[in-house]
Amino acid sequence: MKTILCPVDFSDISANAANYAVRLARDLDAEVILAHAQHVPVLDANTPPSSVNELMDEQQLEVSIKLDEMASDIKSYWGGNIRTWQTFGLVVDMIKEVQNEMSIDLVVMGTKGATNSFDRWIGTTSSDVMERCDLPVVIVPEGSVYIGWGKVGYATDFSQETDNGILDFQEFVKPFKSGLTIVHVSNRKVDADEMMAVVKHFEPKANVDTIAGEDTTQELNDYVWENDIQLLALKRHKRSFFGNLFHKSITKEIAITTKMPLLVF
Repeated sequence: MKTILCPVDFSDISANAANYAVRLARDLDAEVILAHAQHVPVLDANTPPSSVNELMDEQQLEVSIKLDEMASDIKSYWGGNIRTWQTFGLVVDMIKEVQNEMSIDLVVMGTKGATNSFDRWIGTTSSDVMERCDLPVVIVPEGSVYIGWGKVGYATDFSQETDNGILDFQEFVKPFKSGLTIVHVSNRKVDADEMMAVVKHFEPKANVDTIAGEDTTQELNDYVWENDIQLLALKRHKRSFFGNLFHKSITKEIAITTKMPLLVF
């Protein structure tokens, strides 16, 4: 892993995620790109193009100063290799723009979580990136501090798609020599064959915990918190438009409620 992209909006939450990304990058000897996507100014239809361009130039200069200050502040604490990037548009589109210019291995971004029922329904910026981005994404909740990934978890529903992601996760955490727990939430008894089909990918064997419960999101969040798991990983399921209408996304639910950093493939 050589390059980590960290979208920031200059809030305390994104500043915390930037610190998280830089400390993670130090362990991997990787570069961090602090990137900001700003809105295109909305002006009256009669505004001359020259005025629009001037305003956009002013915004770019202001953002450039903020990005440089943020990078300088973080570097003074943690060191590391930090670059900056800015563009107009949505965060997801910005990530794709950066991808077109260079190789990005991971996205790290902060989340405020779901603060009301509207957030839960429409989602947050981080959950939108998680759903639409084709890169692995680490979502960093407010207040999370990077202390290494000594204990990690992988949540599985024992589907073939999810189990295939275990191999990706195994490769991803190899540099950290992490202790791994495979977690499954079920309202039925899970037989040994199902568990072995997952565990067989790991050598030495991973720890497996099966949790009885109806609310998968709540059970996983509680488990991660109570067992001091420093990173929980999930494989995002790909569904059609109609599939999304009729199936609740557990991954999205966890992304907007998580108390600990979450990795989504």
